[in-house]
Amino acid sequence: MATIDSGERSALAGVRVTGQTLLMVGFTLVETLALGLWLTLVQSAPVISATSAIGLGVLTSGLVVEHVLTDATVNGVSADALPDRQALAVSVSEALLWVLWLGVADRLGGVDGILFAGGLFAVLLVPQHTVEDNVLRRVGPFDSVVDLGTAGFSVVEAAGATVWLLLAFEGGQFSGLLASLGLGGVDPAALGLAALAVFLLVEHDIGVKLARSG
Repeated sequence: MATIDSGERSALAGVRVTGQTLLMVGFTLVETLALGLWLTLVQSAPVISATSAIGLGVLTSGLVVEHVLTDATVNGVSADALPDRQALAVSVSEALLWVLWLGVADRLGGVDGILFAGGLFAVLLVPQHTVEDNVLRRVGPFDSVVDLGTAGFSVVEAAGATVWLLLAFEGGQFSGLLASLGLGGVDPAALGLAALAVFLLVEHDIGVKLARSG
């Protein structure tokens, strides 16, 4: 009987891990698609415009879904859902960071501008992710504002954003490299978005493990 119970526990654990992995892949795709649609909407629109407002709404909505599913991955689907006001708050603040990142990159222009914006984004994501981690752990959102434990996956997310924007905005400069990798016929912007998805999946995996460790 003990052997059967042990096997059942292992099977249940496997199902749980599989479910959590599927949730993580799911909310990574949601965030990636929201970011891709947002950039498509706003890249040629004035900062103050209906199109930019719609783009911000799309991005914020995608991030709300991502944060709710992250909470389910960390705390379980049957656990209390992430409070709506907190989900909205962290989603709006993260969306505004993406807007700032894009604005800085666009204002400075070129590869150097995108790299600078990426470095700034990495720094600003540390307090953003610290607050999100606090919410996931069910402690006060501002119990800590800068947790260096979040620095690693903040850098990963900023690196993915940088690769994405370099290929989306400066893809022509990397045509030779892409051709040498056998990707010469692939749209650089689409390739950049795919790369972003990979980086975000890694970032989410690190972030979820950190939240569970608490």
